[in-house]
Amino acid sequence: MEKNLNTPPTQLYNIHYDMKALFDSLPYTKSFAKGEIIYHQGDIADSFYYIKKGKATIFMISPDGMEKTLNTASKGELIGEGAFFDHKPRVSSAKAVTASELTIIDKKILLDLIQKNPPIAFELLEILATRIRLLTTQLDSMTFMQADARIAKLLLDDMVDGKVSLTHEEIALTVGVSRITVTKALSRLSAQGILATHYRGIKILDKAGLEKICGEK
Repeated sequence: MEKNLNTPPTQLYNIHYDMKALFDSLPYTKSFAKGEIIYHQGDIADSFYYIKKGKATIFMISPDGMEKTLNTASKGELIGEGAFFDHKPRVSSAKAVTASELTIIDKKILLDLIQKNPPIAFELLEILATRIRLLTTQLDSMTFMQADARIAKLLLDDMVDGKVSLTHEEIALTVGVSRITVTKALSRLSAQGILATHYRGIKILDKAGLEKICGEK
């Protein structure tokens, strides 16, 4: 049966369903323990990764040792593909947030996949373009938006089916504020009926309210 690679992504970073099925079928997997480094900033990338199970965080270390979280990726997402395609040293590191299983994709594996399934090349271009757009938006957010607005923007970007899986610490690291600031901001939003917090998760009750806070409406 002919594959349909035009199915829309189920969430902002997830790859398309049939492309996901292809990566799920690959046998080249490696297990990582919670907290284990997947790749290091500065490494030359000879492969990228598909998250088959678990969760990973992408972060940068500044010259003075400060850590900045760029993104948290979950099952069904790709990580490390930017440096793989431009043949430059990695600008970020990645580590497993939970015990994880990742599929390793090198040049030989990717060329074989593209040869057998040419539409994958266009899917990868779409993913790279989305990455650039989101990083640009994140930079604008960090530069121009106040803390509450930045947090609201992140919640909207990460929301799937009305839920956000980020912890207070992950939100704080991503938007560049303290954990206390995040807790206070979420408490204010909860008091306004915009969201409800629970253990390791946030339920969005009023999407339009969040959009208004971050200036999207």
